[in-house]
Amino acid sequence: MAKKKGSISDILKSAYWVTKFLFKFSPGLFIATFITQIVTSISPFFRTKIFSDLIDSLTSGGQDSWINPFIWFMVVGLITSLFFFLQGQLNRILDIRLQAHLRKTFISKVAHLDYQHLESKETSALISKVDEEFGWRIRQTVSDLSNLLFNFMSLIAITVIILPKYPYIWLLIMIAQIPQYLIERYWVKQEWQIHEQNSDKNKELWDLNYQLRQKNYIAELRINNAVDYLVSKFSGIFDFFANQRVSIRIKKTPSEVLLTILSIIISGFSLAIIIHDVTVGLITIGLFTFYFDTIRRVGEVFQSFVYTTVSITENSYHIDNFKQILEMENVIKSGKTKIKGFHPPMIEFKHVSFKYPGSDRYVFKDLNLTIDSGEEIAIVGENGAGKSTLIKLLCCFYYPDSGQILIGGIDTRLLDLSNWYKHLAYLTQEFNNFGNMTLADNVTIGDPTKPINTAGVLSALKNADAKFWKKYKDGLSTRMSQRYGGEEPSLGQWQKIAIARIFYRDSSVMILDEPTASIDAVSEYKIFNELYRAITGKTLIIVSHRFSTVRNAERILVLDNGNVAESGTHEELLELDGLYSHSFRLQAKGYN
Repeated sequence: MAKKKGSISDILKSAYWVTKFLFKFSPGLFIATFITQIVTSISPFFRTKIFSDLIDSLTSGGQDSWINPFIWFMVVGLITSLFFFLQGQLNRILDIRLQAHLRKTFISKVAHLDYQHLESKETSALISKVDEEFGWRIRQTVSDLSNLLFNFMSLIAITVIILPKYPYIWLLIMIAQIPQYLIERYWVKQEWQIHEQNSDKNKELWDLNYQLRQKNYIAELRINNAVDYLVSKFSGIFDFFANQRVSIRIKKTPSEVLLTILSIIISGFSLAIIIHDVTVGLITIGLFTFYFDTIRRVGEVFQSFVYTTVSITENSYHIDNFKQILEMENVIKSGKTKIKGFHPPMIEFKHVSFKYPGSDRYVFKDLNLTIDSGEEIAIVGENGAGKSTLIKLLCCFYYPDSGQILIGGIDTRLLDLSNWYKHLAYLTQEFNNFGNMTLADNVTIGDPTKPINTAGVLSALKNADAKFWKKYKDGLSTRMSQRYGGEEPSLGQWQKIAIARIFYRDSSVMILDEPTASIDAVSEYKIFNELYRAITGKTLIIVSHRFSTVRNAERILVLDNGNVAESGTHEELLELDGLYSHSFRLQAKGYN
């Protein structure tokens, strides 16, 4: 039988993992916090004992007998206060530094995951789930572990004090905490099941939360009178989760009331026993205060112990998700073989078959294709023909299931990826825009390893026909978003900036996926004239549906059902009167 999630071993594993993570992050801070926690958990009992001695010295009648207990009481009180202050400071420092470390660790890990991990539904759902609350969950667990240590040391001190004198009281109080722990743990599991069973609802809630705050969504929704519709969907899901949690809270009430009554009865019984011992002279008034305060602390410590372990139980589910992300291994491993020289390498697909992970449908079966060094290639085909997949394989985002992809004669499985990417410039159809950066930054991010070269930026913008920047008051230093007090480029202007990045990067192999989809025909003409002029001696691979973009390529490949159905120049393919010719005439008819 499979072990249920949330078992004691799961909790211990989560606690151990967080402790190890914390120690590795900052061993000095961890040890200092550990030591102060031990001192602060034990010192109150010493102070209470000295206070009981002070009371006895006052009731014994001795004129100066109270002085020594008073001095010790003040000294221990001062030490206790200083350590409590130090503990608070260390905990605040630890929390601040841990929060920053967790966020940086998570972002760095996700950013370095394989592209195929990010395309995976399961992984993307896990990342979304973790991103919502991993930070505070782990920080809360760190706080819980600190409290657990405090409670554990306090229980040791309580046991040493109470057990020899009142073993039955100690045993009774300890046994009474068991049902409280089990009941609380049960309800935590119920709340977690709501979260897990409705993860799709939770994801939809966050998507709606995003869509109702973004201007590009709001503009369309407002015109369509659809804002209230989405707000209603958002409110409905939010109310669903709220009602589920309220329902659990109501169901918990009877058991919580019974546990409260049980706690009061046990406290009353314990108090009656030590009052009896005072009346018969077995203990002094001072010891009465000492034992009473210690017995009172048992309930508090155990209650804190119960809630802390329950909190760790709840957080262990989320920590396990975060741990899965950190321990996720990439499928694509960089090899060590580098491409020789700086000229564009020959690219060869030899008997390549490929299907996406988890799919039974092959995108390619026994694909053979050669792109010569410095060749201008255009790839066309219907949606789903395999164009984007071909580029992903070429960029080593995936390995083929069988066959070989050779870059300069080197199998992609053996290729030094950082070296290959230096040869590569890639503009996706979902091009990026960085509104938080300046115009110059948006261009130079095409190759941030280069020394900043203003002349290179200006040349790249000119080649991309991005002359609109001259109207900007701050020129190249203009932030690319009104949110940052800058400008708000249109979609076509953003695409020109993305193309400028390609020119700035100046790599030997250029891949352009729908590079001018948002650009007017005049700009497209200028850009491609400049592009064909600038790529002398470079390999150019263009993926596009627009025949005006691809017709001047040296060779056009027509993909159909994962195979190269046709290959040739524009004129040769028109003469062939096949798929390319048919599609071209349909598009030309639309223009006419």
